[in-house]
Amino acid sequence: MTKITPGIHNNVELFHYSEDQERVIRRFATEWFITHSGKSISLANSNYHYSLMKPTENYQELFNLEREIIIGFSDYPLFQPRVLDLFDYVANKFSDLRIEKVCAVLISKDKEISTKIRDLLKNDAEYQVVVPFHYEELIENNDPYFIRNRFREFFYSRDLFAFQAALKKELYFFGRSDLIHQIVNRHRSGENSGLFGLRKTGKTSVIYGIRRAIESTNGYSIFVDCQSPAFHQKPWNKALKYVIDQAEVDDAVKRVFQPIESYSPEQATETFEKDLLELYEKCGRKRILLVFDEIEQITPSISPSAHWREGSDFVFFWQSLRSLFQKHDNLFTYLLVGTNPKCVEVPLINGVDNPIFNQIPHEYIPPFDVPQTREMVRKLGKFMGLKF
Repeated sequence: MTKITPGIHNNVELFHYSEDQERVIRRFATEWFITHSGKSISLANSNYHYSLMKPTENYQELFNLEREIIIGFSDYPLFQPRVLDLFDYVANKFSDLRIEKVCAVLISKDKEISTKIRDLLKNDAEYQVVVPFHYEELIENNDPYFIRNRFREFFYSRDLFAFQAALKKELYFFGRSDLIHQIVNRHRSGENSGLFGLRKTGKTSVIYGIRRAIESTNGYSIFVDCQSPAFHQKPWNKALKYVIDQAEVDDAVKRVFQPIESYSPEQATETFEKDLLELYEKCGRKRILLVFDEIEQITPSISPSAHWREGSDFVFFWQSLRSLFQKHDNLFTYLLVGTNPKCVEVPLINGVDNPIFNQIPHEYIPPFDVPQTREMVRKLGKFMGLKF
């Protein structure tokens, strides 16, 4: 592998940068290799410049960085969080194999930029590491370790092992890629799936991963949190309306959906079919994935709501979905997620056949194996300055 040395690539043009921006780039070029000069970008009525730089050997070893880092320039006197959208915008312009998404550099004219970035990212533990600098710091400070120490300060300030909530982004997601691809491939083949496991084993993080994978190919999914009283306290017919209302579409599309009055017990299945077909057309005729998380919350004998626990709402709800699934080959599939698979294992409910008994292939989320654990621990550890 060719050793990366500090400097500026011959194809990098600096004439479209301001004088201060050029001075900052040249300062970084004493420790990094500048690879690309980006033109001005307009986002939310604001203009920004950017550049790319590749880590030299010291930074590769210290921070486990290999790919190119985005430098974003904000020439506004006050920091606005929307400037962070610049990093996603620029990253999407290049190959995934080129840009290092775990880290980015922000150059701002706000003298409080370091404090503001630190406070902002406290509320979003999953966001990439943003290393902030004020223009004057880089232009006037000649300390040869200044840049390196600022990287240390922001890289090693978070406990990446302390995530409690489900991981909504891909950045710190490990070890479940094969499982995600398996379920996504089943969806694309028109097959339903079930995923079960103990709490805190990563089921919801897998759901987010599945939805990201589907959306990356312009597919569409609807997420239903069954533990919400807004869902499980509704009778089966209004629960169908709740499902369609969870569609993340603009208001113009939602206005086309049928009103709640059309979801009477006699009409609910037909009305839901109309709304789902309308959504299918608006989404480019792509098969829709319906994700039901915490499915035990509407499972007979264990649901907190009496009409699901003791009544026939579960039977009517899944009779509707299963009949539509069989009627329309390409319209939708569903994914059931939870801790208890009883809903697909009980043959009779109140003396009536369970519509989804043995109809949904399901599996239990596996524990990490040794290679997956090693990859996760070592990678997160390096971002925190730890070696295992």
